[in-house]
Amino acid sequence: MDRQQIKAELEKILSIVDDQLLKRVQVQEETVMREGLGFDSLQLTELLFEIEERLNVKISDDEAMKLRTVGDLITLIESKLNGRGAKPTE
Repeated sequence: MDRQQIKAELEKILSIVDDQLLKRVQVQEETVMREGLGFDSLQLTELLFEIEERLNVKISDDEAMKLRTVGDLITLIESKLNGRGAKPTE
């Protein structure tokens, strides 16, 4: 999965977490996770859970704390899907 595909999938997941988000915000790689998306900590937790479930990756608490922008999140997902820390399929 390339960056554009990950971004498209992420936009689907974002709309699950907040069905009005994509009408309010144009999600760019530079968008700051908390302030730019307008998410509180519960919504960020829900977002990470949905990503883990839909993309079959594991994001640790330490990794989540380091995420600043949507681009950071895409890079993390991309690295996991490309085999550098991917969660094994069950």
